[in-house]
Amino acid sequence: MADLDLIPVDVLVVDDTLANLTAMRAILGDEPGYRITEAINGPEALREVLQKNFCVILLDAVLPGMNGFEIAELIKQRERSKNVPILFLTASGTDNQTLARAYKAGAVDYLVKPIEPDIVRAKVAVFAELHRKSRLIEQQAAQLQDSERREQAVRVADLQVASERRYRNLAEAIPQIVWRALPDGKIEYRNQRWLAYTGASTDADTWTFLHPEDREHCLTHWREALRDEKPFQCETRILGADGEYRWHLRRALPERGPGGEVVAWLGTDTDIDDRKCADDERVALLVRERAARFEAEAAQKRAGELYVEASEAVHLRDEFLTVAAHELRTPLTSLKLQSQSQMRRAGDDSSRVMLRQVERLCRLVDQLLDVSLISSGRLQIQPEPSDLQALAVDVAGRLAVEAAANGCTIVVEGGAPMLIDCDPMRMDQVITNLVSNAIKYGRGRPVEVSLQGDGSTLRLTVRDHGIGIQANDQARIFERFERAVSVREYGGLGLGLYISKQIVHAHGGLIKVISEPGEGATFTIELPLDHAAKSSAASVH
Repeated sequence: MADLDLIPVDVLVVDDTLANLTAMRAILGDEPGYRITEAINGPEALREVLQKNFCVILLDAVLPGMNGFEIAELIKQRERSKNVPILFLTASGTDNQTLARAYKAGAVDYLVKPIEPDIVRAKVAVFAELHRKSRLIEQQAAQLQDSERREQAVRVADLQVASERRYRNLAEAIPQIVWRALPDGKIEYRNQRWLAYTGASTDADTWTFLHPEDREHCLTHWREALRDEKPFQCETRILGADGEYRWHLRRALPERGPGGEVVAWLGTDTDIDDRKCADDERVALLVRERAARFEAEAAQKRAGELYVEASEAVHLRDEFLTVAAHELRTPLTSLKLQSQSQMRRAGDDSSRVMLRQVERLCRLVDQLLDVSLISSGRLQIQPEPSDLQALAVDVAGRLAVEAAANGCTIVVEGGAPMLIDCDPMRMDQVITNLVSNAIKYGRGRPVEVSLQGDGSTLRLTVRDHGIGIQANDQARIFERFERAVSVREYGGLGLGLYISKQIVHAHGGLIKVISEPGEGATFTIELPLDHAAKSSAASVH
């Protein structure tokens, strides 16, 4: 507490009587750490409030011109000073109506003239101590935030290095030519497959290896892609080290930074010569000669090598997803808490938008973790008696704001409890995924959730009236990273339905969809009422 007393605080005394100012200075002047500022009228008081951060204001209720109540109201209207405590100085015998007006104007307490020195010291000391503690807390919070920012910067840098290393490993593992270009189109990286095919040095101009008849056409499309920041694709013949040209499909996608700006281009050259020249007798003869030249042992060895390479690539990808999700979870949790705190303080639209975006990032990271657990067979379910109707109502309430923002309403039909042994947290996750998708793809139209039971099976249905799903996509959307629509129009990783399917299967149930393009989609979950009750825990594989 001695350290707190050493922190200087400012006290403002507003009174038009010199004797009162002198008395107040005598009462508070000997107290350690007090810096007394005096004002004799409203304009002087407001000017001082603009310049200093006072721990308390002692304000005479009766002043010439602008009275104390008007001054207090103006002080409370200013964001920086609205929380400064005000002690009104009133004459003895002040009526209750006047006191009520003082509290309404923003007073926290009042002092009756003639002033009792001990009372003044005691009340001012309370607000001085609170002010000092607040300043200490602000300083400590600023130091903590600075420390967290430095730690997060180190973690992000380490993650970027690891990501770049894994990217290079993946690029070298696949059989395609892989290259990377800067935002202006200058190619900065080529994998070993390019070097092996062309026999060129790493600093050679890639475009000079294109067939002269294809080069200008391909370059024109490349310049348009750079200008419009859109994916690039063309078919071209590329010169090999053996002096022959082979047809390749050259493609590149823009890699974007946090602000949407293009930070690089990721490109591939895929050999399509056999398909392109399938009707060419020369190619057919060449294929037969190559097939005769390779013995069965060599083919088997190569197949084994490709399998190992593919397995390593998949392992590297899963390892990257796990590490990235775990590394992102801690800073995102901290960011979510800060966003929630800011929204409670400010409550404006920008705070709500920031919180929704942070919560969306948290859901994406959780999905990556679930995929990692599913792949390794470590995702557990813990069944317990649960009311699926109540879970559906809770999800609808939780997503009501998101639904309203998309012009949707969520209707949960029925009201009777639907009891079943299941993992309530995981089933909540499944329902949330389905309802969130319904909101996303059925914008502007209602979402309907219904539950039915027939004694042996419980059915939960989520229906939207949105864009619908093509018949040939309806089975594929339940697979990992699969989507039925463009990621540029609808965000997400393509994992929600995959995770939901695994959770439902772990409960002995099934999930299916019925849909027509333009007519919306109906997702149905069927859960056997006697399955989960037979096991206390099940593992999702």
